[in-house]
Amino acid sequence: MTNNWGDFNQAAEQYSSSDKKYNVEDIRSRMLSNIHAILRYLLPRGIFQADRFVVGDLQGNPGKSLVVTVSGDKAGLWQDFSTGESGDLFTLWAAIYSLDAKQNFNEVLQDIEGWLGGDYKEKYKKPEDFKPTPPIDELGAFTGKWDYFNSQGKLIACVYRYDPPDGKKQFRPWDAVARKYKAPTPRPLYNQPQMVTAKQVILVEGEKAAQALNNVGVCATTAMNGAKAPIDKTDWTPLTGKDVVIWPDKDKAGWDYAENVAKHLQEEGVASVSILYPPDDKTEKWDAADAVMEGMNINSFLATATRSEIKINRCPISLYEWTAEKYDGDAPERRFLIQDTIPIGKATLLAAMGDTGKGMLTLNLALQISTGGTQKTSISPEPLMFGNPIKEFGTAVILTAEDDQDEIHIRLEKLDPTRERSKPENRKKLIIVPLPNAGGAFPLIKETSQNNTFENTDYFNDIRKQLLQIPDLRMIVFDPLASFTQADVNSNPAAGSFVTCQLAELAVATQSALIVAHHMRKPANGKPIETAEQARDAIRGTSALVDGVRSAYALWPAKQEDQEGVFKILKEKFQRNAVYKGAVVKSNFPSDKTIRTYLRDKDSGLLVDITEQLKRHKTPNDELKDIFVDTVSRAARNGHPFTHTGEAGLYDQQHRLPVELQNVAKNKLYSLGLELLKEKRIVKCKGEGSKIDKWLDVPDGPFAKASGDFKLGMEEI
Repeated sequence: MTNNWGDFNQAAEQYSSSDKKYNVEDIRSRMLSNIHAILRYLLPRGIFQADRFVVGDLQGNPGKSLVVTVSGDKAGLWQDFSTGESGDLFTLWAAIYSLDAKQNFNEVLQDIEGWLGGDYKEKYKKPEDFKPTPPIDELGAFTGKWDYFNSQGKLIACVYRYDPPDGKKQFRPWDAVARKYKAPTPRPLYNQPQMVTAKQVILVEGEKAAQALNNVGVCATTAMNGAKAPIDKTDWTPLTGKDVVIWPDKDKAGWDYAENVAKHLQEEGVASVSILYPPDDKTEKWDAADAVMEGMNINSFLATATRSEIKINRCPISLYEWTAEKYDGDAPERRFLIQDTIPIGKATLLAAMGDTGKGMLTLNLALQISTGGTQKTSISPEPLMFGNPIKEFGTAVILTAEDDQDEIHIRLEKLDPTRERSKPENRKKLIIVPLPNAGGAFPLIKETSQNNTFENTDYFNDIRKQLLQIPDLRMIVFDPLASFTQADVNSNPAAGSFVTCQLAELAVATQSALIVAHHMRKPANGKPIETAEQARDAIRGTSALVDGVRSAYALWPAKQEDQEGVFKILKEKFQRNAVYKGAVVKSNFPSDKTIRTYLRDKDSGLLVDITEQLKRHKTPNDELKDIFVDTVSRAARNGHPFTHTGEAGLYDQQHRLPVELQNVAKNKLYSLGLELLKEKRIVKCKGEGSKIDKWLDVPDGPFAKASGDFKLGMEEI
């Protein structure tokens, strides 16, 4: 029989036999009026559920695979979801009595008419008197049958249980869609219609246990095959957003299965997942079905039983929260802690070699921010840092792993002799935690037991929570980075990326400038650092660190001749380890990338920016030399390098020079070049096809590195 829903709805009003005419429409109407009685007569093992009548099959076995609609426009229509057969009440009557509804329609009508008339003698016997007919004959009759419906209530699978003579129970799945005895792909979860509206779902082993809980009003499910269910072949999506409680059988296999499922559900979008501990006084293999049979108060047990809570790792992102609507209107103004140098709401790497004075710099910056920029030094009376004005003031927090409380106190006294920090309005705005006095360093980020994966620690989460409670927070300092991570940020790019991503999130969440102190290595070739690019390359660790932060500032020792030159200009006695260079070496925003000069203050030991002070002492000749070097560097980078003399020399190519050099005499340009070559601020290099060094470049330029390319055409001025 095929899907012939209502085959006879269009039958003739009268159907003739040799001795009687039957009114088909009248019989159908009378059948519908007596539909409950007819169904109880034809299929006594079926049950009524609201507007449906359900039974296992046409043989009358218990179950839910065969469904008859008992009310509404489709009253009398039926379908067996296990076999795909369907029809109306006429075909149902015929099928149960093994008649062909089309060929024997007159006999079917006559039989129904007799039953409806009350004077009925059964002419046809129901097959095998409704004894269950097992789908798998060699196992005997099935002893249990469970129907799997999808969330819309459509039958998608059945599971039959058999208890053959050998005593070993067996289960056979039926794929109602494919109409084959096999497990569906993927395997569904049991009891999906009830799970749709449930907040909490109990996951047990096997349909028997699940149905036992469902029968007492507790929403439960199971994977097909229970503890032997292949986790990766099961469709767990109906549990998305649910609080899942796993109730394992009391045996090792049950607990192992529960742990494996719990790990899998971590990635399935469930709201929570936990594993119940079966009571100690219960016997081996005790399960939920046993609990129901014993009369246990299931709701009370679920509320009070000891359980293992499983941590859920879920993606915090909801894509449709970030549509173009988030970017309507005028863009916000970019905020800086230090103008064009240290941004607000982003992470900045402050890199320097040991003994440079990073700690003093950040301490002084914290003082400036927390006291409103009142700190002064013997060199610079302005509230400037890194050559630019401080733009925002408020609370500053420093967590330092290297300096103890006494050392911090000594430094504060040198930097703040008038004790502005102690004024009532400032006292709470400067927070400095010397970790040697506060329990030692602790990791904010660590590597997990899984290969190459990382996570925030409880320390990180607690510090983050406290920082978010500071209303006017403007700066956070972690000094140094290595003391706050248990991950290999020096060689593992994944570790570097994770660390910078978490620091960036913290900066955004707190809307503060987050500064991380980090170390630089000495150049491998032993030569001093001269450019910002060289300084960036000298920052320790994987390149993912510098790539991951939005800003990086580096400090490095000035080369010997520059150090000596500073003291000559200032007309002071030379001091070792006193002159440094510094610059923004990476930024994802327009920034001041001037290479600045710093001098260590004699009184406090603080590095102070003296760039502008040196400019005031520079001679016109010094200014020309700086322009000369910049011109040579630019021309080489653009693929149109100069020579010292000749047709490609600066004098013969004066039309390409900056205005300041265009009117300089030939001999003067030549002399400037000689001085700069002697000072090694520029060098002569070989070009492609040349046998002698003649092309000018700066020491770290492309032609100096033998990587320069000559370009055709005119150079843009």
